[in-house]
Amino acid sequence: MVRLLQITLLALMPLLVWETVSHADQTPLLIEALDDANVRRGASIALTKLGTAAVPALRKALTSGTPDARVWSAYTLGDIGPAAEPAVGDLSTALVNSDDALRAAAAQALGKIGAAAAIDALANSLGDKNDRVRQRAAVALGQIGRPSQTATAKLIAVLSDHRVRLFARDALIQMGPSTADLLVESLGDDNIRFEVSAILQAVDPAKAKQAGLGVPTAADLPSLKMVLFDETRQPEERSTAAQSLATLGSEGIAVLTAAFEQQQIARTAAAAFAKAGPEAVPALVGMLSHTSPAVRGKAADAIGHIGAAASAATPALIGLLKDEDRDVRYCAVRALHEFGPKAKPAIPALAEVMLDARELEATRQWSIKTLIVTLPKTHEEVVKALVAASREEVNYGTRQLARQKLKAIDPAAAKAAGIK
Repeated sequence: MVRLLQITLLALMPLLVWETVSHADQTPLLIEALDDANVRRGASIALTKLGTAAVPALRKALTSGTPDARVWSAYTLGDIGPAAEPAVGDLSTALVNSDDALRAAAAQALGKIGAAAAIDALANSLGDKNDRVRQRAAVALGQIGRPSQTATAKLIAVLSDHRVRLFARDALIQMGPSTADLLVESLGDDNIRFEVSAILQAVDPAKAKQAGLGVPTAADLPSLKMVLFDETRQPEERSTAAQSLATLGSEGIAVLTAAFEQQQIARTAAAAFAKAGPEAVPALVGMLSHTSPAVRGKAADAIGHIGAAASAATPALIGLLKDEDRDVRYCAVRALHEFGPKAKPAIPALAEVMLDARELEATRQWSIKTLIVTLPKTHEEVVKALVAASREEVNYGTRQLARQKLKAIDPAAAKAAGIK
């Protein structure tokens, strides 16, 4: 009981421990505490404060302690940092231990120590069966920052592993320009071209420019398509890929319109058309007659993202205001709103939508907002439509919005209509 109390006090009170070990070496007790889940964190902190003095005992625990003590010895050696360099050999050996947790802890420690001697061993760990080990090995190589050909090549290879990809990318960027030549050689692999391109631009802009990177080209299309349709990707990666595809002409547009049929990326694909121009309109208009309401809606969204430059689609969008699907009708109104004054031909149809008591309130209110953006040349038509909507008897929100807008654009007309 007394011994347990000693361990607990030492482990849970790191500042007290620091004062204590200045007078008497309590390292054995602290090493013992690494095996106790209740106090091991405090013991690790105390051993870290001891620094170099604790390394021999931690090395011994790393190779002969209990499984938990081994793992926590590795973590603690990493927290000690470069002063734990004598343990690099033991930690490197631990990278091939059968214990997943120990291998992961050893990889993390080697990175924190900055163990250049362990680079090849860490590079081998990029092929470990355990995700966490591979991730920590990649992080460690980045922290060490002294790339070997082997380590660089293996980091580039694991860019195709979605569980390690982000860690490998960051590591290669940390390694800097010396990775550039191997990165250039890897640009031909469509599976990793997206990452390799971004990394190369970060570490060596000059070589990236020589390789024709920076502006998407037809050579990027296969990799961009892979990224867009890859469910393991981060949303921002898919968005970047979609925006790049939007700049690649008809082939890129074809990939994006095909993505409308994939629910998880349809919105991303539609938003990317903000980077496209009027040349994309014919393909999108064609999608407005798709059998799927969801696809028709996303095609309308995409047209709206292009904006006024897509106003050639106005007749098709007017037709869509009578679509059987209410969400599609809503998307058509929102797209027309983005045309501004060029939405003028849609005024009669928008007025019908606005007065249709069966329509969604949101669609009716956006019809009012769309009428407003066609001003000032459409003043007379818009005022007439708003006066009619101000007498709405079914939907309070529509009626009030019409009255508010009418008072703003033509107070006299509002007064004549009995609106105070």
